[in-house]
Amino acid sequence: MPISLSKLSCTLLMCWGLSLSPAQAATSELQSRIASLLAANNEGQNQPTFHIAILTPEARLAKLCPEPDLRLIGNPARLTGNRSVAARCGNKQHFIQIKVNATGKYWVVARPLTAGQVITPPDIRPMEGELANLPAGLLFDAEKIIGSTPTRALHPGQPLAANQLRHRWAVLATQEVDIVAPGEGFMIRARGKALNNGGLDDRVRVQMRNGQILTAVVIGDERVSMNMDN
Repeated sequence: MPISLSKLSCTLLMCWGLSLSPAQAATSELQSRIASLLAANNEGQNQPTFHIAILTPEARLAKLCPEPDLRLIGNPARLTGNRSVAARCGNKQHFIQIKVNATGKYWVVARPLTAGQVITPPDIRPMEGELANLPAGLLFDAEKIIGSTPTRALHPGQPLAANQLRHRWAVLATQEVDIVAPGEGFMIRARGKALNNGGLDDRVRVQMRNGQILTAVVIGDERVSMNMDN
């Protein structure tokens, strides 16, 4: 599991015999828990490492209970930038503002690709670095790229993102699918019926057993992931 810089800094301070103030310790723990939530939404072989900065003032953080239930707000595929985290303490809900930076290994085009061309291993190469200014939906696992086809011409050095590629259908309309909904320290699993076709990283509508219709992201053959905000 990737470790945030804040957690590493905390460890170093303890090794040097220094102690954090209660507020600093609470903030460090909060950063670590949020980094774990982000990691749970970005499972894969080459998972990014997240670095969290808390933007909410300490005076407001002090109103939180010792161990609030945390939930990310917004698009789970969003890797960097300003985000909100819902923190529930009993019947009270607070919102924490954060800034997320991330580093990781991603894939770029190695040689010119034409629309509709099947991508093979020599067509791509890995890069590593900051992810802040790269396209949304960046792909970190080669297996999600190889075998797919570009929707338009791609040029050498171009980062590869999900919306640039067309995959074979991993989920078919009317098909029964496994649904996972990751939370902090737990994973909800259920079954439902897909209402439209979808390839890897596509959004599909899923009908639950109780008839409720929700949106999920395709993560594999007959498998979808659902944000708890749905």
